[in-house]
Amino acid sequence: MFPAALLEADIPDMGSELKGVIEFLYTAPRFMIQSEYFFDCLHRTSGQNSYRAHGGYIQGGILLKGREFEYDTMYAVPGRPVTPQAIELVARFNYTDMNDERSGILGGEEKDLSLGINFYLNRYLGIKINGSYVWVGNFCNSFYQKNFFLSQLRLQYVF
Repeated sequence: MFPAALLEADIPDMGSELKGVIEFLYTAPRFMIQSEYFFDCLHRTSGQNSYRAHGGYIQGGILLKGREFEYDTMYAVPGRPVTPQAIELVARFNYTDMNDERSGILGGEEKDLSLGINFYLNRYLGIKINGSYVWVGNFCNSFYQKNFFLSQLRLQYVF
């Protein structure tokens, strides 16, 4: 869809990596909220400063029609609503910072906000409509000169 990635960092002489993640999840019969924060430190073999990136998101959903979310035990996340023909209103905010001036690696920074509505026709089929506004931060790929809006319409079949 776009000719280049929004964020991109080349890390020369990469050695070991230290990664940390903090997660939060709360579910209720008609509501769920989930968030995650990550920190990544890539040590370099050349003796240069380590590269550090971080980011996170918070997302939530509320069932306008229907009740209760399934729980996906394989991935430990909320799944689809249990009720057939459910309607869910969703929102998500994301922040990613791949700029680390200390290491001299500037991979870009972005924030985005997404709003959407999901129609679950049955246990296997859903229609999802959403819009996302992206704030382009410092040192993003040169193709992206200004903030932009994306919209999507998806038909999802769960096997």
